[in-house]
Amino acid sequence: MQNKKVVVIGGGPAGLMAAEVLVNAGVAVDLYDAMPSVGRKFLLAGKGGMNLTHSESADRFSERYGDRRTQIEALLRGFGAPELRAWAQDLGIETFVGSSGRVFPKDMKAAPLLRAWLQRLRHPAHGGAGVAFHMRHRWLGWSDDGRELRFESPEGEVRAQADAVVLALGGGSWARLGSNGAWVPLLASRGVAVAPLLPANCGFDVALQRKLPPEGQALPVQAVPAPVGWSEFFASRFAGQPFKTVAIRCTDGLGRSFERKGEFVATTTGVEGSLIYAASSLLRE
Repeated sequence: MQNKKVVVIGGGPAGLMAAEVLVNAGVAVDLYDAMPSVGRKFLLAGKGGMNLTHSESADRFSERYGDRRTQIEALLRGFGAPELRAWAQDLGIETFVGSSGRVFPKDMKAAPLLRAWLQRLRHPAHGGAGVAFHMRHRWLGWSDDGRELRFESPEGEVRAQADAVVLALGGGSWARLGSNGAWVPLLASRGVAVAPLLPANCGFDVALQRKLPPEGQALPVQAVPAPVGWSEFFASRFAGQPFKTVAIRCTDGLGRSFERKGEFVATTTGVEGSLIYAASSLLRE
């Protein structure tokens, strides 16, 4: 792909990794992101310990992807947990396996890893041109003829052309950090089928139990209570507290089952944490 140019839209880990693979192959890469700096959610995640991956077996790890296991498993064979740890080591970041089996940077921080990564992206080992970063550039879609990408920047609208475009746009989980799902209508307007955005690693509220009406009668709207969480007694004493060595077992309406041990955290309105997140796709349905 010599003399080719690729535009990567999105400066999260997916976009940065795509840019790294491309620039190492000798491709000119321009990366655009709407935020003032890249990796903002990545840095926020680092405040909680920066869980990079898991040390469990490849088979068990693949189970975490549910219905997409077959698709993801093929990708993990090329770049799985061991390869990710080796990649971090090559950046000078040592990792270790915690008591839960999860893998963390030795210093438990995201910033040193991100700094080393950006340094390598700007100055690749092969000595060629590095990734060109264009910050505060919000993607607006395509020009009318479809040949150019449009971006809103502090200097006004700018346009870019490329031989290929990589979309690494994130989801809709945290608008303040750039994940606002604004790209969905842009793709839909071009006839691209987009699956509805759904929460991935999500917590759950505890809802009030209610008595159902007799069969055939509708439940009045005013009788449907909003989730209110735990009792005042429980929430005042245990919200924010971790519950360790807990087992969760559940089965959905399609007969898919999930069983795992771990830990979760009680919130004022429900539960969240690693064990809940692992089961969230099944529980969500």
